[in-house]
Amino acid sequence: MKINLKIGLLISIVLVCLVATSLLTLQITAKLYRWYDPYLDQELAGPTTTTSQWLEITPRSPLKVERQRHLVALELDKSVHTEDGGSGLVLPDGSVVRPQVELIDQDGESHELNVASLFLSNQGEILAYFSANNLPEEKTYIKVRIRSTRPIHCNRIFWRNYNTWDAESPF
Repeated sequence: MKINLKIGLLISIVLVCLVATSLLTLQITAKLYRWYDPYLDQELAGPTTTTSQWLEITPRSPLKVERQRHLVALELDKSVHTEDGGSGLVLPDGSVVRPQVELIDQDGESHELNVASLFLSNQGEILAYFSANNLPEEKTYIKVRIRSTRPIHCNRIFWRNYNTWDAESPF
């Protein structure tokens, strides 16, 4: 009887350790995956050129605020860069443009996105981010509108959600 009790206790301890190890492994794997690919991206448009007229893009499914950061990203030609200390994009001919980007919600309200931040992605792409810190999370966004005073060629346009802590290295 004592041997069966000891075996049962030993089996219980081993099972608890296995469950704890499995949960820890799952948590570490999820963290590594989110670090490796922290972004929830939704494609909005392929190669496109913005003009002074509003370009209206209707996503296949409505856009949602799903994480800490949310933005419209323009993937640009490598010849475009940011203005020193400014908020504009410098085109290859030296002209400076400040694109306007808006989201239209399900109620038809317009939400202007802030001026671009320019980033170089891990794949070498130049990304111009347009975001707003105060987008209502309970709304869905059914249209994206973009215009600029000078034509800007975009390789693609997409919606991005991410958490800053997921985009940081866990090591």
